[in-house]
Amino acid sequence: MTRRDDIEAQERDFRRRWHLAHVRGFENSDQAAAPSWRDDRLTPHAAEAHQFIEQLRRSRDLVAFQEETGRWVRTFKSGYAGTAGQMIINQINKLSTDPDAAVTVLLDVLSTPNDLEDAKRKINLLAGYLESIQVGSHPSARRAPFVASYYWGMDDAAAWPVAWPKSTDYVEYASGRSEYIDQGERYADLYGYAMDLDGDPLRFERVTSWWADDRPVVLDSVLCDRAALREKADKDSDDPEWYRGNAQALVAVANHIGSSLEAEVSDATDRALKTHKPPLMWSREWPRGDLWVDWRVPGTYGLAVRIWLNGNGVAIGLRPFFEADPGATERAVEIIERHSLDGYEVLAGGRTRTGRDVGFLGGGTGEIVYARWFDRAAMEALDTRAEVLRTARDVAQLVRELNGETAIEPGDKLARKVTEFKEATGYPTAGHDQDLADRRDFAALLDSELLSTVEPADLGRIWNSGRYGGTGPMSVLNTSIRDADNVEAQRIIETFSYLCWGDEPPAERIDRVLGEDELRIRGFGESVIMKMLAITHPDQFITVYPYTGAKGKLAMLKLLELDVPYAETRGAKQVSANDILRARLDPYFPGELLGMGEFLYWLAAQDEEPEPEVEIDPMDDLAEELLVDRSFIDDIVDLLRDKKQVVFYGPPGTGKTYFARKLAETLAPEPERRPVVQFHPSTSYEDFFEGYRPETNVDGVMTYSLQKGPLAELALRASNAPGRRHVMIIDEINRANLPKVLGELLFLFEYRDTPVRTLYRPDDPFELPQDVWFIGTMNTADRSIALVDAALRRRFHFVPFFPNHGPMAGLLGRWLGREGEPAWVGELVSQVNAELEAELGGPHLQLGASHFMKRGLDKDALRRIWTYDIEPFIEDQFFGDPARIDQFRFDRVMDRFNEVAPESLEEGDGKGDGSNNGEEPDSDWGAGV
Repeated sequence: MTRRDDIEAQERDFRRRWHLAHVRGFENSDQAAAPSWRDDRLTPHAAEAHQFIEQLRRSRDLVAFQEETGRWVRTFKSGYAGTAGQMIINQINKLSTDPDAAVTVLLDVLSTPNDLEDAKRKINLLAGYLESIQVGSHPSARRAPFVASYYWGMDDAAAWPVAWPKSTDYVEYASGRSEYIDQGERYADLYGYAMDLDGDPLRFERVTSWWADDRPVVLDSVLCDRAALREKADKDSDDPEWYRGNAQALVAVANHIGSSLEAEVSDATDRALKTHKPPLMWSREWPRGDLWVDWRVPGTYGLAVRIWLNGNGVAIGLRPFFEADPGATERAVEIIERHSLDGYEVLAGGRTRTGRDVGFLGGGTGEIVYARWFDRAAMEALDTRAEVLRTARDVAQLVRELNGETAIEPGDKLARKVTEFKEATGYPTAGHDQDLADRRDFAALLDSELLSTVEPADLGRIWNSGRYGGTGPMSVLNTSIRDADNVEAQRIIETFSYLCWGDEPPAERIDRVLGEDELRIRGFGESVIMKMLAITHPDQFITVYPYTGAKGKLAMLKLLELDVPYAETRGAKQVSANDILRARLDPYFPGELLGMGEFLYWLAAQDEEPEPEVEIDPMDDLAEELLVDRSFIDDIVDLLRDKKQVVFYGPPGTGKTYFARKLAETLAPEPERRPVVQFHPSTSYEDFFEGYRPETNVDGVMTYSLQKGPLAELALRASNAPGRRHVMIIDEINRANLPKVLGELLFLFEYRDTPVRTLYRPDDPFELPQDVWFIGTMNTADRSIALVDAALRRRFHFVPFFPNHGPMAGLLGRWLGREGEPAWVGELVSQVNAELEAELGGPHLQLGASHFMKRGLDKDALRRIWTYDIEPFIEDQFFGDPARIDQFRFDRVMDRFNEVAPESLEEGDGKGDGSNNGEEPDSDWGAGV
């Protein structure tokens, strides 16, 4: 036996043992003691399935077969009435141009095979036929194994396992394999699991149903053997590809464990954690050979609750990497030693000498875990879920310590808010670091020895920008400095110097500057005064400058439920309130007065705009309203979390803007947090971001002032409400000259919280907050995207909106059904879109659903829509080709539709017959769709 043969034999043994570990889990579950659903639900109807095939063989009547089987699968809990089963038969009946050929295929495919090779042939025959009649993505060839094997299993369940969707998902998890050369091979893999690895296909059905429903978390020594296989690889003679399947299986297990436990581990640590699974490859050539799962603290280098398995056993504990700097391991160990836990120890990764060596090969330099170690002999009895959750609770306080947080005592609401702030904002951000740099720049201007040499106008950037905290508009102070002669300018500088560096206590200096004529400056109020003191004394004054108002110190004291200090003067009030706030927050932000200010502003925004408590997930309501799968919305939200920008592209009328507005309403309920901007060829940088605009002053003189555009306004609102999501919709984003409109903003789309010096603010760096998301819309997708700048395309995710493809396929039909409008309208539009796609060589100029989403539809109403909305569009696409234009006139279209689906028209213009085209949810059935 060659080395490759030996590895393949081991792979078969691994699969068998891994499956049997799940069989043991099933047999210890409540489902094992329950009666078999197959005996109760399917077996009594098995003979009927055979009769339907015999009737089809005699009559060759495809329509009758579809109608009779459609009724039949609803008379019992068949598991076949949904999209994966009977719907495929319905679509074959509707879309086939040669019913007799379809009957020939079905008679062959649905009859029981002679052997496995015959089964693969039948499934591939059906898959090929489905692809040949496919309109958009339906019917899907991936459904072929289930459609065929359902009938085989009704005939002989012990010989032919059914490719239930849950069974298929289980095989992909258990093997790590998701890609196949064809659908026949996909079924063959499932067949091998049921017949060879399990040996009891009926038990296999029940095991996979249990796995899909209960989401068990299983660890077994076979995973250690998988890890050992790769550890023993001979890099000089072995082909890395021999180990790819082994690595795929390990990664699939990691993915399942991570996603199954993410919510529970987050709850146990009292913070939101994000699952990370390992990459398939250890290096460019070699697949991995260990298994790890991280539930990571967002915004950290690698601080996580971790499972880490190798050939000797498994560690369940804490991955303590909170930073990627030299010495991080040593600092982590120091903290761990101060907060040691019983039963835990430091274990070394593959390239570090710190901790006990238990045989890990992977991990970077300095990689360690602080964990409990379980030898492989203990794994079979291990309750993995319970042990992981125990560990999460054990290390929760240590996670906070490693992350620089104050330990949360029971009932400490403020500490929880600080944790929430850091997780929501990613504190400290690049913007925070820029503020610290700006303070140093400002401090240089206010230096006690150099201040006397500075012109007052040079100090204007301290209060005219939002750097190191904003003060609001200071037009009066600017005027005072602009109009000052040399003597007055010198007096102003002396006032600034006294305020920042005088010998009296700060409260007295503040009062004198505010009240004494020789020091008072018109327009020089408390906000600028306190900002100067915060710049020159950053270890004493927080960056909350006003005393009153929604964002003043008085409001912050009330937020923290602190007593308001009694003081007679404004200076005393400012200093006392500052000291009380600083003392309260110092345990959570030791020495970080800028961080204290950022947290207080964030907290004020939370209190000012409380999120409504809802019992129903708003995304579920949104999916129901928009008639799309919840998973599609989740995908878009995940894309927004990733890049912060998406573009919806597709033909006109596909609901891109409507969808964007509804999604924005759900993500940012307050209107001021979700502006809509429409681009056009004349849109400029100044229109979108900011620019100088003419205005007339009180003397009637024309001047120019810098005015914010919608993006600058939104960024300001977001920076004043950190942690609050803001969404901008840019409609028709491709109609503007994007490089000209966006300028340096293109950089900010990718590098959030990184300040840049913009065209009109070279001394006031601008940053785009993480909390600002963008949804663009773009018509005529294929042609438009080709014209979009490549740098912009890299910074946006592009989401297709096509009537006959992807998640939006069938939207019109779903809307018609919900509103009780005639279903044949949707079928007709789908047929025309398929014809347009063939004529135009792509889907980018199809008919959008929104043209037809009108109540009171009948043939006359549809004719009006077609004549005045659709035909002008058709004439534009086929300009100069009257024959093709005539092909899409209303009467011609209706004639063709009547030839294909007369039964739909015979159901009349009655407003919906309650039919859902053969779909019937079977969600209460364990192994169903």
